[in-house]
Amino acid sequence: MKLTCMMIVAVLFLTAWTFATADDPRNRLENFFSKTQHEMKNPEASKLNKRCIAESEPCNIITQNCCDGKCLFFCIQIPE
Repeated sequence: MKLTCMMIVAVLFLTAWTFATADDPRNRLENFFSKTQHEMKNPEASKLNKRCIAESEPCNIITQNCCDGKCLFFCIQIPE
């Protein structure tokens, strides 16, 4: 009986935590799961998959996608 009550309280707590930490207040769980499914279908959309460009490689001036330093058509390391 005590274990059942503890399980019910744990499930209610986790559900409330999920709603409280959701990004969009209107579509809390729906929005969370749709973003996750989109990232699974398109791994390039994942924030963890962002690639950076090594030094002396061509880069994008607008996005500044160099690992270290700055992008001036090629990634260059700027001494501090």
